Amino acid sequence: MLEVATIARGIVAADAALKRSPALLVSSRAVSGGKHLVILEGGVAEVEEALGAGRLAADKLLLDSVELPYADAQVWPLLGAPVAAPDWSPDPTAEAVAIIETATVSAAIRAADAACKVADVAVRDARFAVDLAGKAYFTLTGALPDVEAAIAAAAAAAGDRAVGLELIAQPSPDLRGRLFR
Repeated sequence: MLEVATIARGIVAADAALKRSPALLVSSRAVSGGKHLVILEGGVAEVEEALGAGRLAADKLLLDSVELPYADAQVWPLLGAPVAAPDWSPDPTAEAVAIIETATVSAAIRAADAACKVADVAVRDARFAVDLAGKAYFTLTGALPDVEAAIAAAAAAAGDRAVGLELIAQPSPDLRGRLFR
């Protein structure tokens, strides 16, 4: 994924990426904050080559990017965010919930992938850039030790782009199952 500060340069970056390599274009779209997201998929080498060309074309307007060889299976559905989770209130393994908020969509994708790879957690809700001034967030549930490990991994993956990392042990019955209504 490439996250570009302007829509016009984002389209130029998408074009450069696609001309450089046979990676597949999943999405090229404007999002809140006047940003543009370019999402590509394909073989590791093809995507690496395409992203390299896209980064060069984006130049100083590149806000962030993420390249995930062998992304966790829970990350793929996030690329079409928003993801509204089904009601998880009856799930006995959801004893804790984490809310991870990042300054960029790319950081959220990196964080979600890291969290899912380190612990047995479930991604529940995700919102990326639209109506969020370009920011992103997602939620995770699981056993408390797993959610704690996932938050640590997400924080490390997001780095200085993490703007909110919160943990709720035993969420209130009124929030349990759906944090956002």
